[in-house]
Amino acid sequence: MRRRFFVAAFVAAALLSVPLAGEALAAPSVWLQARDPVAASRTTLLEEADQFLLKHDLAQSESMFDASPAVDLLRMRDVYLLEALKRLEQAGGAESPDPRVRLRMGHVLRRLGQDRKPPNPGRVEEAIRVLLTVAHGSAPQALTTSAWNELAIAYAVLGKRDQEVHAYGEALAHEPLGHHRAVLFANRAESYMGMGRLDDAIQGYRQALRSLLPIEMFQYGVTALWGLAVATDRDGDLDGALASIALARAYDRDDRKIHEPSWFFSPPHDEAWYDALGAWSAARTTDLGAVRAEAYTRAIEAWEAYLERAPDDDRWVPLGRVRLEACKKERERVLQAARRR
Repeated sequence: MRRRFFVAAFVAAALLSVPLAGEALAAPSVWLQARDPVAASRTTLLEEADQFLLKHDLAQSESMFDASPAVDLLRMRDVYLLEALKRLEQAGGAESPDPRVRLRMGHVLRRLGQDRKPPNPGRVEEAIRVLLTVAHGSAPQALTTSAWNELAIAYAVLGKRDQEVHAYGEALAHEPLGHHRAVLFANRAESYMGMGRLDDAIQGYRQALRSLLPIEMFQYGVTALWGLAVATDRDGDLDGALASIALARAYDRDDRKIHEPSWFFSPPHDEAWYDALGAWSAARTTDLGAVRAEAYTRAIEAWEAYLERAPDDDRWVPLGRVRLEACKKERERVLQAARRR
């Protein structure tokens, strides 16, 4: 199961915190316009691109929590990305001497490729080519870290697991901050799980959790606990997996963190595994009979959905069948005991 989570602010924070040659990512001063009009224009275009990306992210958040988002809202998301891309191309695009422009362009191209239904691998490959110029260049550390993080996500979209793991390792080598390192550790753990390397995945999630301060668990630890639950389950410890989800819900009772718009599943059918474990954990932890019965039903439906959507060569299908039968038997046993009482 590979649930992707990342700090979307990585790139934005890098852009805002790393001015080049005296530039600040804000309205260029009169002095900058006079001294270097090209740099001033580039800074203005970069700021305009960021504004369109902010609008895109807001529209995406609205659509995530709207059961049937309006067509206009979905169309505007595309428009915002394309308008941002236009500004970045005007600022020099892939040939810009400013690594901030190339970093942001890689981010936009990746989003344009990833958000398609189905995804557009050509756009994602284009993003990778641009991002590699930043990752292997002489950009400041914050930009280099963000470039490797973006590359890892792009490789995840394309299913290139080895390159993805390498990119996360490079990002970790450049990232000093604990909570950012936690995100990268957890993302790399997801990559390991996609490769079937469960020991490495479990160790990675635990590294992520150890990197966090107690207060940071609410923001960054929840999704790591969910990932740890899936890896633990696939390693054969269902009880430990459900306990991990119960702990995640101590920080995030309504599961908001795992439904944020910055998440995606690779492969998409893995979402059903999350749903199944989440519902099963709810069934075991509630004291209300009707709620328990409904939770077991949702868990069974999710296991069935996983088996229906997964391809024949999916490595986790045999375990999914075992979990489905175990969940059915547990539901029957628990409900019969409740009726006797």
